Order: sequence, then structure tokens, then C-alpha cells
Amino acid sequence: MADGALKRMLSGLRKRPGPAAISPDAERNNAQASFEQVVIRLQQLVEERSFVDVRFPGRSDTTYQSLILKIDPIEKYLLIDELFPAHGAFFVTPGEEVEVTSIRRGIPVRFNSWVKAISLDEADGYPAYRLALPDTVEAKQRRMSFRISVDPEAKLKLRIRGPDGGRLLCTVQDLSMGGLGFTCQGNLGDMLRSNNLLKNNLLSLPELPDVSCDLEVRKFEFRKAPYRHTLVGARFDGLSVPGQRQVEQFMLTLQRQAQRGSRKD
Repeated sequence: MADGALKRMLSGLRKRPGPAAISPDAERNNAQASFEQVVIRLQQLVEERSFVDVRFPGRSDTTYQSLILKIDPIEKYLLIDELFPAHGAFFVTPGEEVEVTSIRRGIPVRFNSWVKAISLDEADGYPAYRLALPDTVEAKQRRMSFRISVDPEAKLKLRIRGPDGGRLLCTVQDLSMGGLGFTCQGNLGDMLRSNNLLKNNLLSLPELPDVSCDLEVRKFEFRKAPYRHTLVGARFDGLSVPGQRQVEQFMLTLQRQAQRGSRKD
């Protein structure tokens, strides 16, 4: 897929309306954001080579296994591999309704679609199935609460208040809309045991304004190797709406970069 086309498809999320009157433009923006989330969730299954269960309601009670091979957000389809057991191929016809389920990091994922076309691989002759891109992908979690690993080269930094009141520079390791994981030099065990609510922290997002945030520490662990540091998992406490949008925008940027990298490989 051309980078230009992907950029047009996954352009930055726009401002979303409050509970007041919703304009037609706002509705289109919300629909675009929902579409982006469908693409992200399905692309994660592709990159992690997660097996999916495939059923054809109304045709067979048997559940088949497959893999999602490709997502095409421009042509709005996804390609799944041959079915196992192989006799499932006899149940597939264009227009057929399909139910696809999987488990990603312990969280059930489910969507409904239909078969757009069936193709045979020119090399081995095995079938692959082109399904319509679903309108929604159900997951038993809050929207975008999945975590994205953050490469150190992403230059995402967190500054928290240390025991003496000064700023401690921490390195963010993973990020979600619900919170983050980070490391900080030294042993912060005493500080975190006495107070698990870290106030007035600064999250520095590349090419975006700093986000002021409070963090509720959910777990921490002191480690001595490869150097003395504390590993912390925390959730955002009362993150502002502008802050949520900036975190969301940064996560989408990371996802786009990961998609481009996987295509080059």
C-alpha cells in the first residue's frame, strides 16, 4: 500500500464534539475515528500472527482456524488464509456471512463480516478469502486501552516529582489511553509505598505540547540490573480532554510507523 494513501486514510484525529448538538461534519469525524480503530485492531492481529476462529452462521456449526494475512483500508477488505480443517473450504461462497473471533493479550476480539471473493494462491494453489472490512471490532476493553510498546528512539519522556520535590526524568516503555509503564533510576519504593498518587507530572510527546497529568501507581518493582532502577505501572488520573487527544494522536503515529516498518520487512 502506498504511504501517501495510508497517510490520507489515517490522518490525525480531529476535535470531537461534546454532548451538545452534533454537526454533520462532527459525525463524519467520529465515523473516521471509529474506522481508524477498526484498522488498528485488525492490523495488530496481522502483526502478531494471532490465530482467528472462523464460523459461517447458518451453514455449519464447525469452527475453523485461520490467520489474517492482510488489511487493505483503501479497498476496505481483509484477507484471511486457508481454513483448517481444510474441508471448511466447501462451505464458503461469495456473500457468505462470517463471524471471526480471536484472543489478543487475554482480551476477546470479535467482528462480523461477509465473503467478498475467493482466490487461489498461484504458488501453492491454496485458497484465501477476501472479507469485507467490518464496521466495528468488539473488544472487552475501553477504546484504545490496548498498550503500545514505546521504542527509546521515540523520545517519549515522563517527569515525575521525586522524594525531594524535584523532577525525576523517567523513560516510558509502553503507553495506552488508560495509563503507561515507565522506568526511573534509583529505588523509589519508599516514596511509592507512602503515596501511590503522583501529582503534577509532565509527559513529553515528540512534536506535541507537554501533557500535565496525575498518575495512580498500580504496581512497582525495584531492580538492580542492568542498573538500579524502579519499574512502574500507572494509570492516568483525571487526564484532561486535550491531554487524551494528544496521547491518542501519538499512539496513532506509533501505529502508523509500525505498519510502515512491517511492510518494509
